[in-house]
Amino acid sequence: MSLTYLLAGFSVTRWLWSAWGELCSYTLHMSTTQWGILAASTIAFGFMCLRGYDIKA
Repeated sequence: MSLTYLLAGFSVTRWLWSAWGELCSYTLHMSTTQWGILAASTIAFGFMCLRGYDIKA
């Protein structure tokens, strides 16, 4: 039983490190326009979260 948890933990840790490396690679190659879009989206999402549960889809 503990071997299953060990393998699952290793798999999740490996996936997280892989995702982190990929994210770092993407950020190194982003243009100014892409950074602007990301920043604007983040700010808009933050304001939507501040509004709370009253957002209707």
